[in-house]
Amino acid sequence: MSKKLFFVLLLTVLLASLSSTAVMAQGEGTVYTIQKDDWLSKIAEKEYGDPLAYTAIVYYNNMMAAEDSSLNNIGDADVLEVGWSIYIPSVAEAEAFMAGEMAMPGAYGEAPMWADMVATGDLPPVEERLPKEPLVVQPVDSVGQYGGTWNRAFTGINDFHAWGRINYDPMLRWPRDPKDPVQPGLAKDWQWSDGGRTLTLFLREGLKWSDGAPFTVDDIIFWWEDIELDENITAAPHAEWVVNGEPMTLEKVDDYTIRLKFAAPNGLAETTGLAFHGNQWPLGFERFGFFAPRHYLEQYHPKYNTALTDYTVFEEKAFDYNVERPVMTPWKLEEWSAGATELVLKRNPYYWKVDVAGNQLPYFDYVHFDLVEDNEAINLLAIAGKLDMQARRIDFQKYPVYQEEGPKNGYHTAIWSGANASVQNFFPNQSYADPKYQELLRNLKFRQALSLAMDRDLINDVAYLGQAIPRTETVVSSSPCYIPELERYFGEYDPAQAEALLDEIGLTKGADGFRTFADGSPLELVIETHQLSGAGLDVIELVAENWQAVGLKTAVETMQRDIYWPRALANEVMIAVWSTDRGLVPMVDPIYQFPFDDRSWMAPAFGVWYKTNGEKGQEPTPEFKAAMDLYDEYKITVDPARQVEICKQLVRNATENLWTIGTVGQDPNLVIIKDNFKNVIESRDFTADWIVMAPGTQDPSHYYMVK
Repeated sequence: MSKKLFFVLLLTVLLASLSSTAVMAQGEGTVYTIQKDDWLSKIAEKEYGDPLAYTAIVYYNNMMAAEDSSLNNIGDADVLEVGWSIYIPSVAEAEAFMAGEMAMPGAYGEAPMWADMVATGDLPPVEERLPKEPLVVQPVDSVGQYGGTWNRAFTGINDFHAWGRINYDPMLRWPRDPKDPVQPGLAKDWQWSDGGRTLTLFLREGLKWSDGAPFTVDDIIFWWEDIELDENITAAPHAEWVVNGEPMTLEKVDDYTIRLKFAAPNGLAETTGLAFHGNQWPLGFERFGFFAPRHYLEQYHPKYNTALTDYTVFEEKAFDYNVERPVMTPWKLEEWSAGATELVLKRNPYYWKVDVAGNQLPYFDYVHFDLVEDNEAINLLAIAGKLDMQARRIDFQKYPVYQEEGPKNGYHTAIWSGANASVQNFFPNQSYADPKYQELLRNLKFRQALSLAMDRDLINDVAYLGQAIPRTETVVSSSPCYIPELERYFGEYDPAQAEALLDEIGLTKGADGFRTFADGSPLELVIETHQLSGAGLDVIELVAENWQAVGLKTAVETMQRDIYWPRALANEVMIAVWSTDRGLVPMVDPIYQFPFDDRSWMAPAFGVWYKTNGEKGQEPTPEFKAAMDLYDEYKITVDPARQVEICKQLVRNATENLWTIGTVGQDPNLVIIKDNFKNVIESRDFTADWIVMAPGTQDPSHYYMVK
């Protein structure tokens, strides 16, 4: 039976059974007449107990309305008119839809720019461009409108994430709500077997690159064999693909099914491998990925083209700034060249996602970036209303100016939370070479005193306009590893208690008011930083004043980053300062939860010991060894629930032991949004983290502007 005939017969039954306000349709859903004070989320809550299930109503109604003019199409979920007839799906249909299934076939919509090309025969019909099971994007607010250009700005080729993050489309996806599990992406499903040693990925059948070529597991195999394992391109395979010293092996089942096989259970594959690193290689300068367009790049690879004597051409062709390179993202690079003053992205005609009404995404035709000199120039454009929606490089210190100018220029502001557990975090170095200071810095009561002496409320007011959150926990509150009772553990300002602790451990005050070691030798703490000015240095100087006020002589030494960073890595800094910026999904790179490597400045020499399996560095204390053992368990655990339990235990250990000492965190990230720009999450509950490629988790392909 044809699709059209099916709908004709179905809707004939529906129309014949219409009786009052709501009637049964084909024994499944109902046709409903909109009443006064109705709105979709209210109807959805009544029908399904979930107001967010209104998206299922929009999808099924619009699919059926395409075949039956007696049903009204819902163009904006916020706009209903009394007397409209709409289709209300059954509970089973709604549940299937909310689970990500398109339970009924239907006609797809497409952008006018593509419809015109289809009409002239220059592009296949949208049904042939989409996979059999396109990913359905749940709207933040409403079904959108096609067309227009999204205007943004960036500072040049090194500012890749200005456009890379709105093109976030990996094999698996980080969820919008960080407490949810990893979500389907290019792979519609995945399955563990063999005790966590085999991971089978099931791709969406019919996926296509932006040039129309099929996307298959061959594009994964090409990345693995000819990029990741080619030492001319990648020095060594990324750690998530190496278990017990053995790189994974791949088994092609068919064009859309592949098995990843490991020497032992691999707890890093889903998150680090497929959600964080699972994008098209190389992701700008990050140099990680999980697939690449074999049909395009093979001709430039020296393995397949013997006329090439090096990898220069291959690197140029694979790079994200190559306008010829096919992509799997909503927009493809259209205009960019050396000396250009703008960068332009154009919608991908073969993009594999649809909205809840079956319209192929993205909504915007183009994304345009002005190339400017620096952050100040970006903010001048934003203040003047020249940018449509942007958070990257928007200066929160200019918040009052934005508040004043926004109403004049047609935009408003929102604030997202940063993923910094602490914006300025202090790292007492427990592997510091000087034995006397090493013993002191390993004393928990000393670290407790340092924390209690900090006036975090003052720091917040002075440096962040009162908009950050005084806290000490090593993850942010939206993290699945968050423990509410540890939010401000030993984080209250209590200088009297700090002094009592310092007295208890034998650090007595001299005539000058400063404390000495128990043997009477002088004691001076040294904080080192690369911050030469601004709010960051203000925080450090305030903390130094706080510590001096309880009798701890404290010096602040500033230097350029290229000097500071090697010193900190080399275990030469007594107390380093850095942000704890992995506060949302800390296990991707747990450098702030325990000494993971030399970037773990609470004890970099212990981190070296862990990273080299004891061949280098210093042997850690028992407390740190216990944390390392926990992480080793995490790496071989494929059960997400158990992984969260382990993560919480690591967070508890780090926070209660004050291995790092936080000040204020979840700092405000200012977002500029045109008043007619839709489907942006504007809540402070949204955490902007580069590891989850924010705002990519909001599905920017369904952003749109009301005309």
